[in-house]
Amino acid sequence: MMTARKQLLFWLVAVALFAITLWALSSVLLPFVVGMAIAYLLDPVVDRLERWGIGRTLGTALIMFTSVVFALIAFVALFPLLRDQVVAFGQALPDLIAKAQEVGQQLINDVMAELTRQQRTAVSSSLSEVGKSAAAMVGDVLGKLWAGGLIVVDFLSIMLITPVVVFYLLRDWEKLIAAVDSWLPRQHVQTIREQARLIDQALAGFVRGQVGVCLISGTLYALGWTIAGLNFALIIGLFAGFLAFIPYVGGLFGLSVALIVGAGQFGLDWTQLGIIFAIYLVVQGAEGTFVQPYLVGRSVGLHDLWIIFALLAGGALFGFLGVLVAVPAAAAVGVLVRFALHNYLRSSLYTGEPAPAEVDGE
Repeated sequence: MMTARKQLLFWLVAVALFAITLWALSSVLLPFVVGMAIAYLLDPVVDRLERWGIGRTLGTALIMFTSVVFALIAFVALFPLLRDQVVAFGQALPDLIAKAQEVGQQLINDVMAELTRQQRTAVSSSLSEVGKSAAAMVGDVLGKLWAGGLIVVDFLSIMLITPVVVFYLLRDWEKLIAAVDSWLPRQHVQTIREQARLIDQALAGFVRGQVGVCLISGTLYALGWTIAGLNFALIIGLFAGFLAFIPYVGGLFGLSVALIVGAGQFGLDWTQLGIIFAIYLVVQGAEGTFVQPYLVGRSVGLHDLWIIFALLAGGALFGFLGVLVAVPAAAAVGVLVRFALHNYLRSSLYTGEPAPAEVDGE
């Protein structure tokens, strides 16, 4: 009993120290987290090359070279179109925002005309407070992002450091796994390995499946809004697809930007705005009904409400980095919670009856 308590205390302290370290270093961990995700995604490919007789270092170099060539080809093919749209979008953005504000003001005026004087006063006061709060929040976020050139630093660190992290992690992946395995307490090694296997299964299903979800969703958004005649549909759709790696965020971001651009482009044309919204619903429906179940399945094993909670909690604790890792971390925690619940339901704590010594991991 004393040994079990010492082990529990040790692991609780270890987890607490690990969480504190992550929180303290969250501002510099982004390229390493991105690198780990990419290495985890590509590790099965390197393993297959290794089974074909290609050394791990050479296989890693081949994968990195192929990835860079593919990225360059895609960049060269899409760059002229993306460059033109990005430049045009930047130039048109002030006018689009101004027109969208006019449309919003017109809509508010139309609603106000149907209200009594007392109701108009209450609504105006509420809108004013909401506007001030939203402006203060946006200003605070943008100020933190731009302070010290953090956006530029993060972008450069991802572009420069992440490839190095990916190369070394891919090359030494098996050694790292073996080293971690050698540190596990021998008494519980089989149980820990089994839970690690389940966590790996959940993470693999999410990470590798979500990449396909991003590509398909981004393509569908871009095509749909382009057909609808929305300006800058390509960059809006592709960026929404990129953010789809964070569940719910990509689609809502794309819809918000598309509606703002649509309001600036078409005015208060409910038919056009309705088409933009309908395309969003169609893509979301296709993603939830076909794409997500096929590519990701139920590997994460979490209810949608828990995913939303994980996103909010991750963002509150670690900022953008926390949002990126929220769902994979929640999937891992879910595996451990199910394991703990399974053992609790079989223990005397639940049944209230004395039970024989339980075999660890059963």
